[in-house]
Amino acid sequence: MSIPPRTSGYRDELSTLEDEFAEAMSQLYRVGNHLARVRVALERDAGAEGVSAPPPVAAPVPSSGPVVTTAPAGPAPAPRTTPAGAVPAPPQAPEPVRVGAPVAGAAPASAAAAPAAPPRGPVTAPPAPPASPFAPAPLEPWWQRDGVVARLLAVVGAGITLIGVAFLLAIAIQAGIFGPLARVLSGAVLSAALLGSAAVVRRRQESPVGALGLAATGVAAAYLDVLAVTRIYDWVPAALGLVVAGLLAAGGLVIARAWRSQLLAVLVVVGVAVLAPVVGGSEVLLVGAFLLTLTIASYPAQVGRSWPVLEVARVVPTTLYAVVAVAAQDDGHEGTLMALVLALFVLATTLAPLVRGPGARAGLPAPLAALALVAALPALLAGGTEDRPVAVVVLLVLAAAHLVAAWVGPVAGVPALSRLRELSLVVAALALLLLATRGPGESFVPLALLVVAVGWVAAAAGLRSTSVGVVALPVALLALLPATRHLPALVSRSQADRVDAVHVLEAVCVVVLLALVALALRALVPGSPEASRVAVCAAALALPLPLVLGGSVLGRAAGLGDDPAASGFLVGHALATVVWMALAAGLLVRGLGRSEDAGVSVLAGLGLAATAVVKLLFFDLSALDGLPRVLSFIVAGVLLLAMGAGYASALERARRARGAVENPAAQGPPAPTV
Repeated sequence: MSIPPRTSGYRDELSTLEDEFAEAMSQLYRVGNHLARVRVALERDAGAEGVSAPPPVAAPVPSSGPVVTTAPAGPAPAPRTTPAGAVPAPPQAPEPVRVGAPVAGAAPASAAAAPAAPPRGPVTAPPAPPASPFAPAPLEPWWQRDGVVARLLAVVGAGITLIGVAFLLAIAIQAGIFGPLARVLSGAVLSAALLGSAAVVRRRQESPVGALGLAATGVAAAYLDVLAVTRIYDWVPAALGLVVAGLLAAGGLVIARAWRSQLLAVLVVVGVAVLAPVVGGSEVLLVGAFLLTLTIASYPAQVGRSWPVLEVARVVPTTLYAVVAVAAQDDGHEGTLMALVLALFVLATTLAPLVRGPGARAGLPAPLAALALVAALPALLAGGTEDRPVAVVVLLVLAAAHLVAAWVGPVAGVPALSRLRELSLVVAALALLLLATRGPGESFVPLALLVVAVGWVAAAAGLRSTSVGVVALPVALLALLPATRHLPALVSRSQADRVDAVHVLEAVCVVVLLALVALALRALVPGSPEASRVAVCAAALALPLPLVLGGSVLGRAAGLGDDPAASGFLVGHALATVVWMALAAGLLVRGLGRSEDAGVSVLAGLGLAATAVVKLLFFDLSALDGLPRVLSFIVAGVLLLAMGAGYASALERARRARGAVENPAAQGPPAPTV
């Protein structure tokens, strides 16, 4: 019986699919055997180095053992017939051939895979993946954080206890509960009990918070007890009370340093600073002396440690109370002395790391440089309110100390001293300005301000220091403001009688100051010459001020004419016009040179000459009369003619110096030859 051609095509396709399936299975077995060989090699190397091998990789290897990588040989299996309409069952994959079994048509032995050896030793599990650094930390309530509640209770408990001690020492005396001796003794016993309890708690508890609160309260109570003995009952002289109080505060800070607790040190200092005025009452100077002693005695506690809060607690309350002491003093100078000592001490402790060497700079608190400026405020206040001799001494000492600090203070790599120069220069400038106002009379104040400004600007220009310049320019602006009151004497003849020699010196200082400002700006801001040129123009325009004021004074001294001061006023204006013309000529000559700002010099010279001509026509013509008018017009006209002729001649010489370009002569046709 013949097979239909359509059925024969299905059989051929089925046979092809079976062959491809057998080849795919053989390839899969070869990959599995390769994985087994790699696994064996890894375990052998890991055992030699003492490192656990990675976890095994699943391979499609039968449980009966490793298989060879050969595909079954021989003819394809005969196709089985199925009824019409039924789907034939898929062919079963050939069973793997075991090693050593006789197989017809097997591959050579070199192509067979080696059997996989069993693993040597236990196989370690893969490590757990590391936690992501970006995973959010579990939130913890604030009351469960380390020491938060304990510190809060310690601070509040110390404050409440100190208030009770203050009531015991200052208020209970009015109720007559017990005598002064009993009150003082009870305060001492309470202080000793608190300190003893702090020592016991510190030994028995790992957390030092409770012991810190007890110790802070005990030290502060002892301090207040000494203050009450000195102030309220007058049993102990003030000097002895200061010594004892300083020793107590130093002892409390020694405990804080030994326990490495800034909290204890701050509680000791702040508790005394707040409650000492309550116990001290109206004795402002005595309480201020106590606080100054506390500030000085507490300094060693922060040496070598970064305790900025303690620095603020040490300096700021004493500074505020020093201001009160300076304002409250009557005929004495105790408040002024306390303010000056405080300013010098804080400044000296700011510079102390420079003397102790690089090892001590690491513990320098960052706010210390700013506190040097804060601590100088009471001394500045004393310099402005004290009697003149005392104020002069205080301001001179303060200015000299801060100038020295500005000179030696800046140190690279020390953050707390990075702005010490600017801060010290500000204090020195304020002290010198106040010193200028404490002169022998009010008429000398503007001159003294100008002298101070000239010194600052000259230092900025000479040192080429931006820090000095930042302070010098505002000082110069402040000193120039009083000079504007001389403008009426510059334009009105009737004001000439009111001019004296001090005003002339002020006018000279104004011109010198503007010229120095130009030099300072040129040195400090070399990339922007416009500011320096503006200052030069201002100095040139200010030249008539000393000439006119000086002419008024000299005319009055020489007795010129019927009205000597007015005659000198006219001569000064005529001379000012001539000086402007001469300066304009100099600028034009300079502009013809090969300088960098030749064009600017020419424009400035022409502008100044035009200003002089306008002054001649609109002011000198109406304000001057007689010989001064004639001389001003004749001299100015001659100078203008000379400037024109000289400028033309100089320009011609400049052109010849640069060389004229000569055109070559035209060549005619060559001469004929025979």
